[in-house]
Parts: sequence; C-alpha cells; structure tokens
Amino acid sequence: MISPRDPHPLSPASSPPNQASAEGQRAAELRDLLNRAAHAYYVLDAPVMEDPVYDRLYRELLELEQAHPELRSPDSPTQRVGGKPSEGFKEVEHRIGLLSLDNAFNSEELAGWYGRLLKVLDREASPGEPPSALAMVGELKIDGNALALSYERGLLVRAATRGDGERGEEITTNVRTIQSVPLRLQLAEPPPWLEVRGEALIPDASFAAINRERQARDEALFANPRNACAGTLRQLDPKVVAARRLDFFAYTLHLPPDWQPAAGDPPLPRSQWESLRWLEAVGFRVNPNAELLPNLAAVADFFAAWDERRKQLAYATDGVVVKLNDLRLQDAAGFTQKAPRWAIALKYPAEEAPSRLLRLSYQVGRTGVVTPVAEFAPVGLGGTSVSRATLHNADRLAELDLHLGDTIVVCKAGEIIPKVVRVLTELRPAAAQRAELPSVCPECGSQLVREEGEAASRCVNSSCPAILRGALRHWVSKGALDVEGLGSKLIEQLVDRGLVASIADIYGLDGALLASLERMGPRSAQNLLEALAASRQQPWHRQLYGLGIHHVGEVSAKALARTFTSAEALTAAAREAPESITAVHGIGGEIVQSLQQWLATPANQQLLEQLRRLGFSLAAPEPEPGAANAAAPHLAGLSFVLTGSLPSLSRSQAQALIEAAGGKVIASVSRKTSYVVAGVEAGSKLVKAQGLGLPVIDEAGLLQLLAES
Repeated sequence: MISPRDPHPLSPASSPPNQASAEGQRAAELRDLLNRAAHAYYVLDAPVMEDPVYDRLYRELLELEQAHPELRSPDSPTQRVGGKPSEGFKEVEHRIGLLSLDNAFNSEELAGWYGRLLKVLDREASPGEPPSALAMVGELKIDGNALALSYERGLLVRAATRGDGERGEEITTNVRTIQSVPLRLQLAEPPPWLEVRGEALIPDASFAAINRERQARDEALFANPRNACAGTLRQLDPKVVAARRLDFFAYTLHLPPDWQPAAGDPPLPRSQWESLRWLEAVGFRVNPNAELLPNLAAVADFFAAWDERRKQLAYATDGVVVKLNDLRLQDAAGFTQKAPRWAIALKYPAEEAPSRLLRLSYQVGRTGVVTPVAEFAPVGLGGTSVSRATLHNADRLAELDLHLGDTIVVCKAGEIIPKVVRVLTELRPAAAQRAELPSVCPECGSQLVREEGEAASRCVNSSCPAILRGALRHWVSKGALDVEGLGSKLIEQLVDRGLVASIADIYGLDGALLASLERMGPRSAQNLLEALAASRQQPWHRQLYGLGIHHVGEVSAKALARTFTSAEALTAAAREAPESITAVHGIGGEIVQSLQQWLATPANQQLLEQLRRLGFSLAAPEPEPGAANAAAPHLAGLSFVLTGSLPSLSRSQAQALIEAAGGKVIASVSRKTSYVVAGVEAGSKLVKAQGLGLPVIDEAGLLQLLAES
C-alpha cells in the first residue's frame, strides 16, 4: 500500500510517450509504484513495501524495458545506476548562482550581522527602542557538498557541483544514484523549470564502512565524511557512487516568477519555512531539525541547544544556518558580491589540540607579501592530520609572542583552515629564540618593505622568482586565462632555469624547448602551445583579472571591464578621474589605490604593451556597425535607490533592468541620487529622499523610464 503522505499521483499528461500499449501502461504503473516506495523508504523513513515485493516489481520493470527500450524514461528507477563510466565531467553554468555564506563565530558577530540586515531593510530602531524582531529559520549546517539540481517539466535533467558559484561540474549520472533525490517531482503540473539547492552527504556509519573497506584493500583512508563525499561525487563510475549510499537534504528553492501551481499542487511558498514544506511535498528529503524562530534571542537558543545535540546525529554538522524567513524581505535585502545579506552561517568553536613548534618557513606570494608559516609536530584535528599553519604577518608573530620550540595550541578556523590560537608560555624551553620575520626576501635577498598603515611586509623586486611564479600561476588559472597544461611544476622549471622573466615571455616559448623539459614531450608541448594561442582570445575582464592587481578579484574585474572597456580607458580613469572608478557598483577606494599604483608602474605598462604586440586585445570587442546607437544605455549616468517591496519586480530584477539600461543602483540616498524607487513599506530612505526633494517614482514610473529610448 502506498503511503498517504505521497499526495500527487502522476497524471497521464506527465507520463512519457509510447505508452499506448499494454506494456507501456504496465511500465508506467511499475515506475509509479517503485518511485513511491523508494520515496517512502529513503525520504519519509516509513517503508510501505516489503523488500521481496520491491525486488520482484523492479525485475518486472527491468525486463519490460529490456524487451521494449522505447519504454525507458528518465524517471525510471532502473536508470538510477546505468550506463558506462564517464570519461570526465564538463563544466556548466548555473542558472542561478550558488553563493557561499558569510560566517559568524559568536553572539557579537551574529548581532552585527542582524544590525546590518535591519539597516539595509530600513528597519533600524530609533534611539532607546529595542531592535525590530524579524522571523528567521534556523537550519543545521550539514558538513557535506553543495549541489544544484535542475528540473524541467518535473524531471531531473542536470545536477552540478558548486564550483566557483557561477560554474560547476555536471555530475548528473552520479547524483541520480542518490535515492533521496527525486527523479520526477510529485506535481500534477510542474513548472517549465525549477532549481533546488541542497547538501549531499555521507552518513557517519557509511563513512566508517567505506574506510573499513579501503583499509582491507590497503588503500588510503578518507580524512572525513565531507572529503569522502566530494571524492565520491567525482567518481567516473556511477556504480561506485551508488555503492557508497550518499544522502541529500534540500534547503533552497527557485521557481519561475510567473508560474502558478495547479489545483491540488502545493501553493507557492512565501517564506523559507514554507519553501521547506513545499520541497517535502514534491518529494525531497528536508532536514527535520529546522525551526521557525521569532527573533534573535530564539536564534541564540537554537544555536546553543544544538551544540550538544548535534553530536548524537548520524551525520556531521559544524554550525547552524540562519535565514530571514520572509522571501520578499530576502529579496529586498539582496546580496553582496560574495554572499546573501539575509543569511549567515553561525559556526561552533573549532576543536583544539596542543603541538610543538618545530620551525618557521616563509612564503612569498604573487604580490610580494611574505607570510610566515608555523611548522609543528603533526596533530589530528577534525579527522585530518595537520602540521602547518599560516601566521599572516609580523604583527601576528608579535601578538602571539612566539618562540622556537614553544608548545602551541592549534585549531581549525571554520573547521577547515589550521590556525595557531595561543602559546603555552609556561612550557617554553629555556633560552628559546623569538620568532621574527626576516628583513630580506627569503627568495631573492631584496630588502623587505612595510608601508605605513599596512600589516604586510613585501618584496618589491619585480624580478623576484617567487613573485614571477605566483604571477604566472595566477595568469594561467581557470578564472583568468585558463591555460591548460601550464601547471606549478612546469612554471617552476621555466622560472628556475631563467627561461621566462615575465608573463609575456611564456608566449615566446617554442615547441622544441618545451618538449625538452621534465615531464614534457612533443605532444604535451604542442597541446600547451595551442592552449597559449587560444588564451589570447579570452575576454577583457579575464585579461584584467589575470594581471593580478591587488584587490581586483573576478567579480570586481567584470564590473570594471563593463565600465572601462579597455586598458587605456582604465589607465586614464585611474590617472585623471579616480572618482569614476569608485562610481562603479562594488568598487571602493582600496581597489582604486591598487589600480593607480599598478598602472603607474613603468614595468607594468611595458607588460601591457608586450601583451598588445602578442595579440591580446586588452579591450572589450567593438559593437557591430550600426548597433551602437540602438544599444546605447539611456540611463547612463543616473543612480537609483530601491526601497520597499515592488508589486511585481523583485529587488534583483529591478536592479538588473536598471543596470542593463546603463543606470547604477546604490545603497544610500544623497543629493546626487537621480531617483528613489519606492514600494510598499518604504522606510527611512523614502523620508530622506522627500526631505532632499529628490524625484520619487513607483514601479510603474521605473518601467516607463526603462521603456524610453
């Protein structure tokens, strides 16, 4: 008997074609029965069918599909594990980005996040009044791997890893083996597309069994369940993935903005809490330990309660995720360049362990920053063995009062990065020497420089081998020029043998020279030359990011490249109109200062000229003839402030429309603001705009502006 909690039977309209025959009808019936039984067993933990019955029906369906291959459909349980092992994974672009979360490690940082959230929502309390109470959802932070699942007309069509948040690896075949991931949604009339985000994980018992098997085969053990899960998801053979019995918890939902559910299907969610219930209703496994929390005090209680309770769970967790419940308020809060403003990961304190400092080593980065690294006796933390931790700079050395031979306490910051927490000075050996940063570069012997107001000490010798190695690694990296085949080992050979002295020099290498290098040959050399040639066609924003200018990351490089469409334009702006750079959304004074310093350096200008001669555009492509006037951004130079909830446009949709028309969306109201777009429950920004006499428009007024050309 099928569970009554499975509310949405498959309608004939949603069934695959070729089912007019008796065999087709029986295959559809078997798929329905088996999928429902699997959902009840793996998701609801409420079995409705005995194993021998399931096995008999599964065998019947398998035989039907083998006799009539046209009856196979993507939602068939026989397709969860099938096909040949993959040859590799292709990179795909996410329909909706997978941003990471900002972290908080104590109540003060949580309160700071909440205060910033109230400010961006215009909910700040008047002096003397308590802060506004916003309902939130607390969810356990599962220590697994984030996945993006894409459904079309109710069928799973793609699964991808997080990757860099914009692009990930497609691992659909492997994810289909996870029984708690539905292949078909339980909806009578599913939307044209649907995106679900969630966490794949390996339960502790499965992890222990996997390591026992690996030990018996004399294979290296996985360090922890998260690493085991990541390695499993990237297995080329889906049968291996199926054998490791991964699980999945869904936690985020994205639906088409204009879609309306059919009668009998669950209604559209208006909150994160309703989104979790919606995901459950259509067939997903949702973590049962989430709670709806009325205020910040309830969040603190939830966090404290799970510090102990989480140790009794069958899977690993390292904190809780706090999300603003109201979806319209989430949209109003928006995002920073890296994370949503409406959510935060509240982490539990990391495990600590003592060890003995053996020595200090020093790393020179691509910007010349010299970083001291503590090397200590190996110690186990969070299921891994660690023996090194960065000490950042001279200030951190002084703060720790670190001496060689000290007994130190080490933890994992965010349960990932090893960190020296403190020194047990009472155990310090007699006559121990103080640990200090060297005065000269450990790579080239040049005098180190520490500018006023900066914590970092730098080597400023542009010919320093360490700086050159770092610059080359960055230039060829995936987010920059993406030159496959030029890895760290080859870069070290090229620099150490004096074969290259700048980025431009790698484009003058010939095949015979490359083929003579260690671990190279004629085929590898030819492939590398082809990859180098192809890299000259990378777009301007990748070239800009690849230059490795301090503080200019992938996101800011894209923003700068959209406004300053060539290296010449960016150089002129940095020299003559730096305020035009800070006017770009997300670009601050720190980036402007870095650009000015880098672009004013003669060696860097010489590098740009060398790259031009090598065929690099260092510019965006010219528009098609006659297209310039038609595509002219008619809102160029205008700034907009969005406040309140708009009737039909989300905050992100309104911002995208404004920016596509050349306008700029800014966070605060000033006399320079061109328009304030006010919706329902507009707050202090509207009051300030009215006081300054600024133009205030509603959504209709904004749409009218956008329609003008």
